[in-house]
Amino acid sequence: MERTIGVDLAVGSRSTAAAEIRWSPGGAEAMTPTVGCGDEDLLELLSGLAPGERAGVDCPFGWPVAFVEAVAAHAGHLPWPGRTGRAGHYARLRLRTADRVVDAVVRPLVGRGPLSVSMDKLGATAARWAYLADQLALGGRPVDRTGAGPVVEVYPAGARAVWRLDGTRSTEALLKAAPWLRFEPGAQQMYEKNEHAFDALIAALVARAAALGLTSGPQGEQEDRAAAVEGWIHLPEPDSLIRLAPSAPS
Repeated sequence: MERTIGVDLAVGSRSTAAAEIRWSPGGAEAMTPTVGCGDEDLLELLSGLAPGERAGVDCPFGWPVAFVEAVAAHAGHLPWPGRTGRAGHYARLRLRTADRVVDAVVRPLVGRGPLSVSMDKLGATAARWAYLADQLALGGRPVDRTGAGPVVEVYPAGARAVWRLDGTRSTEALLKAAPWLRFEPGAQQMYEKNEHAFDALIAALVARAAALGLTSGPQGEQEDRAAAVEGWIHLPEPDSLIRLAPSAPS
């Protein structure tokens, strides 16, 4: 039996949730979610991944390269990198390469795309992830920001969009689209009532898609270089949800 883990990360533990799905030849079972996850809870969960297990974390793994370079220049009293044109430079400061790629896919479906990690409150959550990733590396579990390792960056809202799930977080809609999924007794109600738990569940499903090669990784040398620093959102293929079942044809 294999597991996938999903984490909906927030600045504080109160809004941070984790989900676990256990996969077997007969299907998949979503276990009771854990809400109110502190740093130690997450480190134990992610460092405990066995070979072949994957985890999806809903949080940017890095900041835009242009933003990092601009902050470093400003701190060192060097010329501001955007002197030659503020508008174009501002766009590069605001979104990562992965954000722009995902935005082009998701925005036509739901009218919005990923938030900015450099110019939104999301940056505080990314700072928490940077601490967690550093702790994992110190423990011998470095995170590959491109998603090539056991931990991948995910975007649950985008995944729901490409999977054509209802706009609301609905376990009934999820079960209709993925009839092979079942819940541990009492777990479905918790996922239905807690939006953070539900997003963690979607993150765990995307982790499964990544394990099966059903997500969009960086394409080409330029995206590879950017992803290694900024992180990369693994967005599932539109038809991949039904294919996550262990018995589904490849």
